Amino acid sequence: MQPKAVLFDLDNTLIHRRRSIDAYADVFVRHYASHLNIDDPALVAELIASQDNGGYLPADSPHPNIRTAVASGLSELLHWRHPVNEAELAAHWVEHFPARTVEMPGAHTLIKALLERRITIAIISNGTQRSRERTLACLPFAQHVTLLVSSEAAGWRKPDPDIFLHAAQALRVDPGQCIYVGDHPINDVRGAASAGMTPVWLSGFHSWPQDEHLPAFRVDSLAQLLLLLK
Repeated sequence: MQPKAVLFDLDNTLIHRRRSIDAYADVFVRHYASHLNIDDPALVAELIASQDNGGYLPADSPHPNIRTAVASGLSELLHWRHPVNEAELAAHWVEHFPARTVEMPGAHTLIKALLERRITIAIISNGTQRSRERTLACLPFAQHVTLLVSSEAAGWRKPDPDIFLHAAQALRVDPGQCIYVGDHPINDVRGAASAGMTPVWLSGFHSWPQDEHLPAFRVDSLAQLLLLLK
């Protein structure tokens, strides 16, 4: 298997979202130390993770997006000495969470190996363009990513095949010459397959739905992707 381009999801594929939340919780506790009755980043991280839900709003969520869900949880569930309004908490998340991005183990090594094979690297991610750009900028291999496609900028959200086709067209490669790596069975695997790309499922973050056919290619870590390329 020798593709012309390998495209990636961002959250829980090139970055480890829970570890990023842990790093952000440290910043949050330091920033609001005088407002809180607690000083335990681990407790704050657990609370954020429960609201963040791996970056996916539950279908029955009353919130329009992740930042408001996180802000609401922090406002209502933490023990505040001097309460902070949800708008400020949401703004703090937007400003500081991308800067605490933690790359997925093996990501930098994989990117370097792909570059050595002259394989183009790109990202397709649901979310706002600004948050995706700021998150990518904090990764050590950002300069090697040829294209970043956000759902906001493209006008389609994964698993819509049009966002995958849009990326392939921008890269000037045929979808059949692309591998797409992601952690979500529907948004990533089904979406990429419906666009004619070869999907690779990065397992460990989402259970595989019983009513979906298992993909031909599955890896438990990014390092295993190199074995497929050989």
